[in-house]
Amino acid sequence: MIRNRRHIFRALCAAAKAHALNHPPSSVPPAAARLVSPTSWPLSSLTTVRYKSELAREPEDDSEPSFSATELAGLAAKLAETAYTTTGGQPTSGTGPLLAYNEGKEEGLLRSDPRQEVTVLALQRLYDDLVQAIPAPSPRGRSGLTLIDAAENSGDDVNSNNKPWWKSLFGTQKTDIESAADEYEPEVQGLYMFGGVGCGKTMLMDLFAACAPPHFKLERTHFHDFMLDVHSRLRAHQSTPDPLSLVATEIASSCRVLCLDEFFVTDVADAMILHRLFARLWEQDLVLVATSNRHPDALYDGGLQRALFLPFISKLKRACVVHDMASPTDYRKLAHHRGGLYFTSEDRENELQERFLELANNNSIVPQLIEVAMGRTLEMPRTGGCITQFTFNELCNRPLGAADYIALANAKHTVALSGVPKFSGSNRTAAYRFVTLIDVLYEHRVRVLCAAEAMPLQLFENIKTNQDAKTDALAAGGSGTAAEEVVVDDNLGFSKDRTVSRLTEMQSKEYLRAHAERHAPELLYALDEAEHRELQK
Repeated sequence: MIRNRRHIFRALCAAAKAHALNHPPSSVPPAAARLVSPTSWPLSSLTTVRYKSELAREPEDDSEPSFSATELAGLAAKLAETAYTTTGGQPTSGTGPLLAYNEGKEEGLLRSDPRQEVTVLALQRLYDDLVQAIPAPSPRGRSGLTLIDAAENSGDDVNSNNKPWWKSLFGTQKTDIESAADEYEPEVQGLYMFGGVGCGKTMLMDLFAACAPPHFKLERTHFHDFMLDVHSRLRAHQSTPDPLSLVATEIASSCRVLCLDEFFVTDVADAMILHRLFARLWEQDLVLVATSNRHPDALYDGGLQRALFLPFISKLKRACVVHDMASPTDYRKLAHHRGGLYFTSEDRENELQERFLELANNNSIVPQLIEVAMGRTLEMPRTGGCITQFTFNELCNRPLGAADYIALANAKHTVALSGVPKFSGSNRTAAYRFVTLIDVLYEHRVRVLCAAEAMPLQLFENIKTNQDAKTDALAAGGSGTAAEEVVVDDNLGFSKDRTVSRLTEMQSKEYLRAHAERHAPELLYALDEAEHRELQK
């Protein structure tokens, strides 16, 4: 019998997957067959651990529900075969995120949240539209067109001029595709969900992605990773007159539904690329599902040459339903916390060093060089087994970016970071890099040890949005923090909330379990034992 609530959903997911695999396609809806684990994802990424921020937190005691393997199989069958439901009085396809979300609530695995419930209805609407627009493949199979055939049939003549490739990113003359995009009306409108940190938007997008049948050709990725891939493809095609068109054709040929997490533009090159890239992708019927902390109108606010980015915002609002998902609850802060990861005492550097050596487990501490995308390398000055240690200056006061941090996250599953300061006007650029670093490490479920000058919220107390700065000035009557210490920056001001939330969650038991499942399954037993000991106290 399985009594632990946290493990019930994991077992249910496994049973649902087994049920789907052991029944003919005719008896199991395709979406249900992929509800738990799309073929490209590990099962653990969609279990209770993946949705830890949404779990009910009732105490676990003898009153907890228990399920046998047979009962779990029955629940899985019900999850896979429920035939029909409704949204807003309109019939749905009978599968999709609404069904999965309601099942989670009924089993006590998800909290009831009115704003999430409205959002999941919007996702179900999109799911139903996709079911109508993308019919399941016939037994005859695919068309047989190669990528070259598809490019030739797209009507986009990439050899129509001899401009250098990089000029295609910044050209001011409209192409036929861009002119058509001005009047573009999508066959299926995507969804752009924005709201504060921890409101559940990523969880709901992942739930939507998990429900998608294979013929949706859905790809889910983080915005950082997507842009790195685009830059890499552009370099591979730099000898062609219009590499951006080729990149768009490549992406659209393998992906019909693109799910982008944490859509956030700060780089001028990315801003210019996004405009023309998505004009072509939307013309090829790509459907975008995105999460962000900001309304589309606030994207790249105050950025260089923002006027050239505004047409993208206009097209984005035409291609996607813009959905405000602001929830007053940050579910990540409901997670249980665990000590020994974040040090703020006067002796914090020594405490971090002791913990680093303990986790290195008698491995020799040596430097190591790793490869980064596009032929660069990154030196890790102190590594021991699967753990590495950096100072804040080594990672955030040097010209490093998302590509370097992704290479680091792929190389080591634990990162110890010392000397993290409070952020102010003197280290604004480093603050941006720190935000990107935490985003990448969180997305890769890396365990982070940190010796910092203050707790996460206090690290960013001098980072203000324009509105916050005006409010503080009125309240202080002209006095307060020295001007040189305050950073008034809307981009950084909005990003800091996400970083504070993630740093907080990364200290939780739930995050450590997700880390262990992804990187070191042998740690799961130790975590279970530690939790058992705590319950006995």
